[in-house]
Amino acid sequence: MPTAPEHRADPFDWAERAQRHFGRFAQDALVILLLALGAMTILALFDLTEGMLLGLWATVLWRWLGWGSLAVAASFVAGAVYLLWRKKPPQASLSWGRVIALEMALFSALALLAVFSQMTIQHAPRYGGYLGWALAELLSRLMGDLWRNILLFGGLLFFSAWGFNFLPHLENFLWRLAGEAPPSQPDASPETEADPLLHPLPEPPTPKPAPAKKAPPPLPPEFRKNFKVEEKKVEKPATPQPRGERLPPLNLLLGEQNNRPDERHINQTAGLLEKTLSEFAIPAKVVGFRIGPTVTQFAVQPGFIKKPGTNEDDPQLMKVRVAQIAALQKDLALALSAERLRIEAPVPGRSYVGVEVPNQRSSVVRMRPILESEAFAKVTAPLAIAIGRDVSGQPLIADLARMPHMLVAGQTGAGKSICIAALATCLAMNNAPEDLRLVMIDAKMVELLRFNGLPHLLGKVETNVERILGVLRWLVAEMEHRYRLLEVAHVRDLEAYNRKAKTRLPRLVVILDELADLMMSAPEQTEHHLVRLAQMARATGI
Repeated sequence: MPTAPEHRADPFDWAERAQRHFGRFAQDALVILLLALGAMTILALFDLTEGMLLGLWATVLWRWLGWGSLAVAASFVAGAVYLLWRKKPPQASLSWGRVIALEMALFSALALLAVFSQMTIQHAPRYGGYLGWALAELLSRLMGDLWRNILLFGGLLFFSAWGFNFLPHLENFLWRLAGEAPPSQPDASPETEADPLLHPLPEPPTPKPAPAKKAPPPLPPEFRKNFKVEEKKVEKPATPQPRGERLPPLNLLLGEQNNRPDERHINQTAGLLEKTLSEFAIPAKVVGFRIGPTVTQFAVQPGFIKKPGTNEDDPQLMKVRVAQIAALQKDLALALSAERLRIEAPVPGRSYVGVEVPNQRSSVVRMRPILESEAFAKVTAPLAIAIGRDVSGQPLIADLARMPHMLVAGQTGAGKSICIAALATCLAMNNAPEDLRLVMIDAKMVELLRFNGLPHLLGKVETNVERILGVLRWLVAEMEHRYRLLEVAHVRDLEAYNRKAKTRLPRLVVILDELADLMMSAPEQTEHHLVRLAQMARATGI
């Protein structure tokens, strides 16, 4: 049976990874490098700094360019400014013809400085450098001193005007000097547009405002609501519990920012709920609401309808069945233009039906306010976890030790891996490594790798299927070993054992991401080990 060809690593793979991770910083690093080169060149030219390389660099510049050395430093700074300008849309474009014109103007200036130094090579480094002296000497032998000076001076003016885009202004000045109006200029083509480095591009035209959305038609008076949204009180953190030296501070986590609900939108939605139910011959009344981070739950109280088969003169009424309201879930979502809608029929402990409608703006639920809340402080269990906030915005806390196991399910993109990472962070924030050890299994290979290096972690995050099965076998063996220790100590659970034993056993929390993929890869071994752990491991602290 032919074997699969061995995969060989690309020798340039490290360059591709570096470009993918750090490529966005390359331009910023180049800007800093150019600015540093410009500053160091200026300091070295005037002997304001010392160094073997800088001294050699300054000597070479003075010797070959003379005072033109300052143009080298200025070019470094100009390059940095140009790279910074390119970040602003629309991106700047530099004409190479103008760059060459500026270089020709620089050469002309160097040759003129050499002429002023009386054409002696001994004075060349102090003025135009060897390059300026050689150019002036060559032109002198070709056309004589007079024409050489005229050519150099005219070239300096012409190329400077071209490079700094002074030619249109000079042309207009000559036309006005002659007493005539300048001819009308054709529209500038993309090749002859002004350089945005010297002349910023005109601002784009202001876009026309989008047509305003039509306001919803007013509700009939009988369906209009006047609920008042109370200002949400800022939760005061509970009395801070003493935290050990091995526990990280809570200020490492981000605080929570709440969005103020729209009172008008809430009243409009409540009225639409009543109106839609009445259109389906279901009398009901919205008696209240509860605002959560992502949804608002409206309390719908069912009304009374005529009992079928009764006399018109003496009608008998009966309560609207809850199932009739629950059956209209899709119709209510259509009437409210809601992406999704959930009906809780009925709300436990309440005498109404809850209709949950998504908020216009969702609030991000942060972990730190929940860990600082009174609800979390009341749960003194070491494996307390912050699950989130309920439909009314109250913290949801649970004790992982009281669960046989915990399964997080949902569709793709619902946030299962984020939830698992948040639970692991919560456990690590409130337990020292000697009291809690984490075993992480990530079949997806991308979600839990960020926890590598955590002191609570046993080994590393396992991603290979064979090693994952080995970890599950080890967990079963560790569970059986702990049961033998409990048998010898004549105790029932881990807490009682730690109170009697000299050496404490840490709790083990196993976090497994992408269970479905693992069950498809090795269903028999995975199911056998997980069933044993789920049935028996809780007493041993796993």
